[in-house]
Amino acid sequence: MKRYSYYSYLLLDDHVKQKLTNICMYGNNREQAIGFFRLATGLYYLSRIMVEDELDFKAIDKNFNRFIFQVIGRGHSITSALQYMSSKKVLWVLESRAFLNLFMDNFPDIPFSRILILLTVNLSVSKKISGLSIAGPLRDWLLKQNAMLGITDDGNPGPDAQLPSPSQIKRFSLSLVTAA
Repeated sequence: MKRYSYYSYLLLDDHVKQKLTNICMYGNNREQAIGFFRLATGLYYLSRIMVEDELDFKAIDKNFNRFIFQVIGRGHSITSALQYMSSKKVLWVLESRAFLNLFMDNFPDIPFSRILILLTVNLSVSKKISGLSIAGPLRDWLLKQNAMLGITDDGNPGPDAQLPSPSQIKRFSLSLVTAA
């Protein structure tokens, strides 16, 4: 039997796996179901690695990659899910009627304001790695949602925004750079 670090097991236990696979069942077709799964898994992953503790990213990524392979097959990984989350394809999932409500019902500890933050950080880090501009339809959608929440263009959060600490963002950025 293989040994996993305690924290990597807690990140992706059987209960969480069931929730993530249940979310994908609400897609209208195969492509949307895979999009639901990739976005839900990516958001959950990002929300859990933004902690102050030292993490064993190798063990955590291995655990997530195994789960993703079991659900949607070869060629998919946590890295591909994060890349999907920074593409314009993710808008089809974000703008669907079902996804955001399903995700927040299954993971009430990740509010909508935090989802926006996770998507923004992921977009900026992935575009920085690839050297591309962050301008595009996803950034426009994020700005529109931020405006609805009262987050101003200068990046100042509204009173209800739950922001990760700068050290968490820095650690997340470093982990993505090393994964790429």
